[in-house]
Amino acid sequence: MSRAASSRQRRLLLLAACVAPLAAGCVSIGRDAPARVSYELHDLGRAKPAPGAPLDLVVLVGWSSANTFYDSTSIVYSRTPGALAWYQFASWSERPAEQLGRLFVRRLAGSGVFRDVATLSGAVRGDWLVELQLERMLHDDANPPGVARISVFARIVDRANHRTVDSRRFDEEEPLATESAAGAVKAFDVAVTRLLDASVSWVAERATRALPEAAR
Repeated sequence: MSRAASSRQRRLLLLAACVAPLAAGCVSIGRDAPARVSYELHDLGRAKPAPGAPLDLVVLVGWSSANTFYDSTSIVYSRTPGALAWYQFASWSERPAEQLGRLFVRRLAGSGVFRDVATLSGAVRGDWLVELQLERMLHDDANPPGVARISVFARIVDRANHRTVDSRRFDEEEPLATESAAGAVKAFDVAVTRLLDASVSWVAERATRALPEAAR
């Protein structure tokens, strides 16, 4: 085979290799490319103002993720126990622990139980600290359409006396109506709302029990 013929053959093989993925639908161009969608968590409940005067406590709220895999904007799913993956074209608008922390602050402040509620990162000095640690938040798709699962470890710290008032783990789950990122987010909203119901009630109940009558 001549050098010219060999060169033409190499060009044809290279062209075939480039065209094959397009023909197979492996590459999307222009309007065919799937759009990346970002989602927010929503609290579907409402804070119920407590009767009477608020407790004379300023509560700070801090949050973190126990696992670096959840410390990102990616939406996590699992089809096999112990194996985690991320949705390719769907994500959270911000890290789930941050969204959850802000929703908790809003719900706790709206309850009117305490004199003030603020984030730990601000300039407010607090009497109590509520630490929220996101331990798990995934779409468990082992049995489609799957279940949204969320686990949070919470700790109440008395900052003045340098002691732990109480700690508790909250686990919630909600089945998906449809096997998709949008379906997972809707289920997460329901699960998060129940988690906020339980955790806010827990903090309020512990404060009421801990404070003497004179301080209420």
